[in-house]
Amino acid sequence: MIRIGPLQVDLTSRELLLDGQPVRIGSRAFDMFAVLIAAKGELVSKNDMLKEVWPDTIVEENNLQVHMSALRKVLGESRGLIQTVSGRGYRLVARQSPVQHASGVTLSGFGRDLQAANDRQSAAAHIPHNLPASFSPLIGRDDALRDVAQALASARHVTLLGAGGIGKTRLAVEVARRLLDAYPDGVYLIPLASTSDANSVLAMFAASVGVSKASGPLTLTRVSSEWGERRVLCVIDNCEHVLGPAAELADALLNAGPGVRVLTTSREPLRLAQEHLYWVASLDVPAHDDQSQQVLERSAVQLFLSRARAMDARFSSDERSIQLTGTVCRRLDGIPLAIELAAARAATLGIETLADHLDDRFDMLTGGNRTALPRHQTLKATLDWSHGLLDDAERATLRRLGIFVNSFSIDAAIAVAADSGLQQAAVIAAVSGLVEKSLVVARVERGKASYRLLETTRAYALQKLDDNGERRAVTLNHARYFTGLLERHMSAEARLSEGDADADADRWHARMRGWLDDLRAALGWALSSKGDDALAEKLAVKVVGLLYELSLVDECCAWARRALESVAHTHGASGSTRHLRVRMQLLAALGAALVYVNGPNRETLAVWAEVLALAIALADRAFEARALWGMWNASQSSGAARNALAFAHRFASLAAQTGDTSNGILAARLLGIAWHYAGNQQQARASLERFLLQADTLQHGLPLGQSIDQGVVGRATLARLLWFQGARDEALDLAQACVASACAEDQAIVTCYVLVEAEIPLALLSGQRERAADAIALLRDVSARTGLGVSQACARCFQEYLRSFDDVSPARLQAFRAALDELDALEYAAQRAMLVAQYALALGRAGRREEAIAAVTRALAQCDESGDHWYVVELRRVQGELLLQDANVFSIGSAAMDANACLTAAMEESLAQGCASLQLRAATSLGRLWCAQGRAADAVRLIESACAKLTQGLDFDDFQAALQLLETARASAAMVPQCAHREGEASAPPPVGRSRQPRVSEGC
Repeated sequence: MIRIGPLQVDLTSRELLLDGQPVRIGSRAFDMFAVLIAAKGELVSKNDMLKEVWPDTIVEENNLQVHMSALRKVLGESRGLIQTVSGRGYRLVARQSPVQHASGVTLSGFGRDLQAANDRQSAAAHIPHNLPASFSPLIGRDDALRDVAQALASARHVTLLGAGGIGKTRLAVEVARRLLDAYPDGVYLIPLASTSDANSVLAMFAASVGVSKASGPLTLTRVSSEWGERRVLCVIDNCEHVLGPAAELADALLNAGPGVRVLTTSREPLRLAQEHLYWVASLDVPAHDDQSQQVLERSAVQLFLSRARAMDARFSSDERSIQLTGTVCRRLDGIPLAIELAAARAATLGIETLADHLDDRFDMLTGGNRTALPRHQTLKATLDWSHGLLDDAERATLRRLGIFVNSFSIDAAIAVAADSGLQQAAVIAAVSGLVEKSLVVARVERGKASYRLLETTRAYALQKLDDNGERRAVTLNHARYFTGLLERHMSAEARLSEGDADADADRWHARMRGWLDDLRAALGWALSSKGDDALAEKLAVKVVGLLYELSLVDECCAWARRALESVAHTHGASGSTRHLRVRMQLLAALGAALVYVNGPNRETLAVWAEVLALAIALADRAFEARALWGMWNASQSSGAARNALAFAHRFASLAAQTGDTSNGILAARLLGIAWHYAGNQQQARASLERFLLQADTLQHGLPLGQSIDQGVVGRATLARLLWFQGARDEALDLAQACVASACAEDQAIVTCYVLVEAEIPLALLSGQRERAADAIALLRDVSARTGLGVSQACARCFQEYLRSFDDVSPARLQAFRAALDELDALEYAAQRAMLVAQYALALGRAGRREEAIAAVTRALAQCDESGDHWYVVELRRVQGELLLQDANVFSIGSAAMDANACLTAAMEESLAQGCASLQLRAATSLGRLWCAQGRAADAVRLIESACAKLTQGLDFDDFQAALQLLETARASAAMVPQCAHREGEASAPPPVGRSRQPRVSEGC
């Protein structure tokens, strides 16, 4: 219990007593009182109060005022305990009596802290200063306030640096306000915005600190002599346009005595010996993928909403408005001045209108505070002020650097900005000067510097570039630079020659992704009517290839189509050998991406057919191999196993003819996958193991797919084989390792391949539902981020597969059917047999037996037609189970005989393929039928044989089901004399190995 004057507060039970009598108080009002008590007399800003009391809700500031009024009404005569600090917030003051425990003992912590805070406030009121009377709450600068205060404690001179509008002045004043009690002789703000020379700087200093004219003219020598014994803090604001005089004044103050501290604000350093630099950062802005609650936590957004709601308390706070606010703040780079101007516009025009017109920001962001400096009343005026302080070389460099969309190196700056009038050395010096003047942001990592312009500065620079008529020349330099850059970095050989560190996949991907925005801009210009045709062709081939390497397949398709249209428009139907080669290269990139976006449809196959024809016509063996690879991949994805095997053999034959060692190694992987889907598991495993023995030495020679780790994708298929052949635990471990490797390499195509090919199917078949759910979620996320349409469709199908274990309601089955139809529309069929088998089982459990049998019958017919036999064992087993649902299993009727034929065929297929895992399932289903027909001893032998082949995955549901049935069969066999002649034995179905072939109409 805490006692404050006549009040007693129990924070635990949330009770408030006044003179011992309970007082009714609303929960929000009590929360606000608790926050004030916890602050121990320190100021609680309105923004902090809102966050503490309404942490998960967006509320207007007037809500705060309503509950504060209610709290004061409850307190009655004690309402004076709560002090309102105009425009800033509230604090609890100890005016009436010490704060005590209910026992009457004064609280040692809170009471003293509260009284001390009030004592400090009282003492500070008597310290001479000329700081502004009040400000709105300073948002997002808590760390900066602490850091600058700590810097002033150890360094006598601190300079706050940053771009115009970043909030240097406001930060400096708030730091000075908080340090009032540390400087008993005064804290003074010396604003230099209106000064122009040394005399006006001294005059402003005199006016700010109150120097008497009676003692004669003020000089720097007089400053040094008269201030020697003082403990003062001087805030010298806006130094950038009078750097020399400002530096002289600061130096004179520092030489006066050790008690003087100087805090300066400038867009570039004063370059004094004792100067400590502090770069004022932008406010925190939301990331592109932040959710609404995360957006609201960003300080830039909090400032925006605070200013907008100050003008319109009803400012929109729905989810779309929050996301748009986050976008605006991000595009304004978190610069407080720009955000405040934008918030004012949004309050009158609406956030949607503001966001739609932000490209015209210099016309939109005007009308700042009338009392602000003229250069802070519009965004353009702020930048005009900075621009006016530059020399000619810096101005030329700045406007030319505006062509960069993202960060750039000093070499890039030279390539784009230098010309006959601006030499390399001048560009380097100009970039350095622009960094010092806070117009270019520098970042040093691993000893290498990179630079960038804030978006607003870039927009200003581009405007100046157009005003000077330099846009086309600079854009051409920009496009040429990035074309050359890609030529040096795209090939695997070049990457390896850079050394182990630069050849690291993570760094290569990061570097390439860092160039993408500039590459898009360069290619867009090159393909435009104002561009350069020859450069467009060269750059297009490089960019679309890079987009494929980075798994940005949707974008790869879009740029490839646009480039193909441009080439066709420029050269018509017929073209030179060079133009045909460009078309072939663009088509290869398009075909490689299409199979992952639109599926292995007719367009994809037609594209690869044209690539193959062009490669043969141009005698380009590398692209002929790439086309055969593409035809194999499309055939494999469409479930055309026989065609895939044929193309794999052609690929291997071409590699042998050309003596291409790398492609010879890759051929083993193509053949291994093709054999697996064709149903020859022994041959598949031999090919894959042969490939993996040499995969580490592979140096990829194909024109596309160089960044794909062939070893990872090869091991993924091997994991499938291991599972089917019975090494189930080993297979799951290998699949998991492949996922980890793929994710580490940040290659979405590989990640999705491993998930679809191995991790998800094996988790589902093993009954590991939680693992399957996690993998499906990962597939959904990765494929959605990169536009991999086929993988997205697979994720939906696998999700419905998983749900069907527990839910076979009509709505759930309809969703499963829709997911399968979506996959069919993409003509992707590599995993279709497995999906259809589960769909049919779900239909059967829902009592829709005829539909289920029809679905399996169609799937088996498609497998027979295409040669896709990897899952035929399970399809036949499922059909047998469905046939038995309504059959009298004790009879030897046609349904039981057909079911026996299907299950026996499944057993024989599993033995032929060497699939021990599927053999176990087929044996369990067939053994169950035989037990029901009185053939328990046969069932025992059948199941024992299947179980003996498995040494892994013995805790899986299928193995436990087999053991349970085996126990039942053994008990039945012990009760029935096996030598007795069973009734109807002459008509019993033949044992495995002599099965009756079912009629074609039966679909087995």
